[in-house]
Amino acid sequence: MLRSLMTAVTGVKAHQTLLDVTGNNIANVNTTGFKRDFTIFQDIFYQTTKASSAPGDNLGGINAAQVGLGVRVGAIETIQTQGAAQYTGGKSDMMISGEGFFVLNDQNGGRIYSRAGNFVLDSGNLSDGGQSTLVHSGTGYTVQGYKMERDPSNPLNFTKAADLSNIEIPIGQKLDARATTVVGYRCNLDSRMGPYLPNGFADIEFTEEFKAGGGEPATIKIDGIKYETTFKTTGLTGGATANDYLTITFDSGSGKSALVLGMSGINNGMPELEVVSAGVVPGGVVPGGAFYLPGPPPVGVTASYDNSTGRLKLTSTAVGNTGVTLWETNLQESMSYSSIQFTAGGTDFKFLAEFDERSIGRDGTPTTLTLWYPAAGTTGAMMKATATVSFKSDGTFDTVSDITPATGMLPVPLNSPNNFQIVPTEDGTGLEFRVAKDLQNIIVPIPNYTIAGTITQGGFHQTKLTVYDCQGFPYTLELQFKKITANRWRWEAFFPDYPQLAPTTNDGKYSGELTFDASCHLVDPSPVNIYVPFSLLGREDGNIKLDFSGETFGLDPIDGVTQFASATTTKGFYQDGYTMGVLQDYSVSKDGTITGVYTNGVKEPLYRVALAQFANPQGLEKIGETMFKEGINSGLANIDAALDNGKGAIESGALEMSNVDLTEEFTRLIIAQRGFQANTRVITTSDQILEEVVNLKR
Repeated sequence: MLRSLMTAVTGVKAHQTLLDVTGNNIANVNTTGFKRDFTIFQDIFYQTTKASSAPGDNLGGINAAQVGLGVRVGAIETIQTQGAAQYTGGKSDMMISGEGFFVLNDQNGGRIYSRAGNFVLDSGNLSDGGQSTLVHSGTGYTVQGYKMERDPSNPLNFTKAADLSNIEIPIGQKLDARATTVVGYRCNLDSRMGPYLPNGFADIEFTEEFKAGGGEPATIKIDGIKYETTFKTTGLTGGATANDYLTITFDSGSGKSALVLGMSGINNGMPELEVVSAGVVPGGVVPGGAFYLPGPPPVGVTASYDNSTGRLKLTSTAVGNTGVTLWETNLQESMSYSSIQFTAGGTDFKFLAEFDERSIGRDGTPTTLTLWYPAAGTTGAMMKATATVSFKSDGTFDTVSDITPATGMLPVPLNSPNNFQIVPTEDGTGLEFRVAKDLQNIIVPIPNYTIAGTITQGGFHQTKLTVYDCQGFPYTLELQFKKITANRWRWEAFFPDYPQLAPTTNDGKYSGELTFDASCHLVDPSPVNIYVPFSLLGREDGNIKLDFSGETFGLDPIDGVTQFASATTTKGFYQDGYTMGVLQDYSVSKDGTITGVYTNGVKEPLYRVALAQFANPQGLEKIGETMFKEGINSGLANIDAALDNGKGAIESGALEMSNVDLTEEFTRLIIAQRGFQANTRVITTSDQILEEVVNLKR
């Protein structure tokens, strides 16, 4: 009889706890970030009144007879399900969508955790420069995060610090001016465009292995420079003639050999070439196309050129390999000329025009325009005249000086400025060749002319970007891209508003080249450093890295400057300089990045909000104020930035509501009430029976 009383008492106590837990859940139905609790009951233990027995030969087995002795609260579990979102609009309010807990420091510097993201900025302390700290409203616990720092290897990226710190958002704090240190360029230069200006014959270098006769690998260099200025320096002897035009050298470890091609005429807008002489260095020049490639052993070859196809061919004369083609190339594919043909005064005139591609630029040095033409009455002879051409800052033609007769006169009667002139077109993108209508009467002024031909600029592109010095003073940096040959472009950097700030590369040049491979990507992706003499304006000199491949930013080659058969779109997409600014606003992204917005337009990440995960989040211990601390059974905190390693996302301007469901809690109230009521009935029933037992004595 006493057993039922005590058993019922345990039931009353357990259901009282259930009522307490349910009441607490209901009380916190509107508590931000609150996680409801769930009460788990367990029976206590049993008294065995009759032991069990195993089956025998003639009798079956008997089960044990046990009497239960009550119930107890086995566990009160915290249900860590996601609460509903409540929009607040406050930029400092944050909600975790997914796994994790905010990491905070309490007044003792210990770490505690919460799902309640009701944060505010405090006024800041003088000890930390007055910077406002992000704190939990109502408690003042400081919110922890990772400070963001610019990645020195990739200025586009910011990396988070290794250690946690208080999140500080210094509204109103000044951001010092930053000098530009890197500029990135991307997109495309159109491969379909012709050279910016005709530049004659481009330099080519490659290595070819001549196997016939045991020849060694030889470096072949085709050089479009006049014989007198380069070929003699190789040690070859022999006199040069007026039409010696192109030299080709073959260089191996055993020696050098070379051949000379001369310009003998003009055909279909291209120079007619012939093999003039060849030789072995050291040694003498021999006429014709027979010579030796360096050995060992030397390989006898014959050079021939076909003007109809533009192909230069080397054929073996070695015994056993006679007639075998060792190497051939199409020279016309590397030629770029403007052809001008006209008839004046009953005479036909032909010119090939080219510019010195080594000096096509905007550094203040004019370039040379060369006009090739056949000398009248002289078979196979070619003459040339030159003019000096300067450019405007936008790359268009500016002026053309008088044709210089020092290296060759123009044919009579074109040698008079009253009969023949070269002037820029009205828009500056071309050069007009003007011929007087009456060549026999030189007193007729040139305004009475016909246009004999025009040279038009081809592959040219310019792009502008604002950069900054150390004081934050802005400058317009302009880059011009000028096509040289099929796969080569020259870039030139300058400041149109400050021409005295002529930027130079490390080797003192004002420009550089971009060379593309067959897949239209840069052969050399290395950035180029340019030096800017800002000291001429009383400021600190600058060094700016020009990146054309995306290498500095960790990008793929396709994201840099390419040369596909598509429209030219190259532009500067990034520079890291700025003027002085003041932090006026901030925003919070899903990965917890707090980005500062400055008055100078700069947006920089300041911190990333830290989140903690636990192997058993139900093992966390509640300490009030919607805070948790690590428990023995929760596991250690696994802390990362939001969205890293399984952490949840941050929703700014919202708070996580309590996960308490009133319908469920009211149902549990009824269950608790009925359970409590039933257990009290056991007590009263047991009491009545005890009373009857006592009455037996009467």
